[in-house]
Amino acid sequence: MTSAANSSAKASTEQRYGHVAVIFHWLIALFIIGLLIIGKFMTSLDENSPVRFVLTQWHKSFGLTVLALSVLRIIWRLTHRPPAEPSSIALWQQRSASVAHWLLYALMFAMPITGWIMVSASPLNIDTVLFDVITIPHLPPFTELANREAIAAAFHEYHELASHALIVLLLVHSGAALKHHFIDKDTTLLRMSPDTASHSFKRHIVGLVVIILGVAGGLFFYNNIDRHSALLAAGESEVSFIALVSGSETPGIFIDSVVTATIDTDTPSNSTIVAVVKTGTLTSDNAQVEGSLPDTDWFDSEGFPEARFESTDISANDDGTLAVVGSLTIKETTTQVSFPMSLSDEEGVQVARGEFVIDRKEYNIGMQSQSGDGTVGFDVTVKFRFDIGVDSAN
Repeated sequence: MTSAANSSAKASTEQRYGHVAVIFHWLIALFIIGLLIIGKFMTSLDENSPVRFVLTQWHKSFGLTVLALSVLRIIWRLTHRPPAEPSSIALWQQRSASVAHWLLYALMFAMPITGWIMVSASPLNIDTVLFDVITIPHLPPFTELANREAIAAAFHEYHELASHALIVLLLVHSGAALKHHFIDKDTTLLRMSPDTASHSFKRHIVGLVVIILGVAGGLFFYNNIDRHSALLAAGESEVSFIALVSGSETPGIFIDSVVTATIDTDTPSNSTIVAVVKTGTLTSDNAQVEGSLPDTDWFDSEGFPEARFESTDISANDDGTLAVVGSLTIKETTTQVSFPMSLSDEEGVQVARGEFVIDRKEYNIGMQSQSGDGTVGFDVTVKFRFDIGVDSAN
């Protein structure tokens, strides 16, 4: 009886994946489901939403965790032989399952890697902060390329394709497992199910919990010692200008403007600001100004639909403001501008404000019809404000 029982136990063990493989399987599955849910929800939010920024950071954290776990899972898979397939399963089904598994592995790598490349190539230069604690560097080759925006757009498409393919494959994988369990009534699903009755499995789970708590404690300690960053995400924005027209200060507002920023109040040099203005969306109380500025001689909104500012350096001023330096592109001209930017609480909302003066001659704005400053002054004051979200690092 004892010999038979031992033999039966050994056979049962051989029908299951090992405890470590089972833990990897379900842990990766939970992270993938989490990042897919966060990804779908965050893309439904407005681009300027601070909530979207925070969720994007968590989405990236989940994705990089999946990438790290997938590397470990592959190493374990290549060094530990899986159990044999049940003899009742047809050969073509076994081969199909094998192909599906390797496709899943490929997509578990493809999705986070395409996302990492997309973020690295993006001109926005927004850091990836793993679980709001550790800054993950961008991939070096993609930060220096001239066509970064096009590369980022392409890998955004690849990232979406990979996520959609992963969703389809997960549904097929899950459906096949349920079909084997409830219709075929074989052991396919049980092979990867946690063996909760096993003391060894329980010890592995306890070990995993200890590791997670240890890592979490280490990150908490690191965060409190280093005080890494207080990242603030850009929200609603407004870009306006004041020009001297016929001796009177004439204001105008660009209705469509997007400011994407991360402001690190502890280490301002880690901060980035990118502002994009749709030049054709200008409004002004002066009807002549509103009607003329989109024309070719002025902003040429058809040929150059966007004006763009991108910070190159941000530092702290003695008065508590931030000194911002960056490149401003209007039409075909790019120049360097600098200005102080204040951060303040306005009716419970954190707001960033700044302004600077440009010379319209430098950007060839209105130089055909108004080459002098008798009617329209050369100096134009540009003002901006944008709301910022709550401290996401503490």
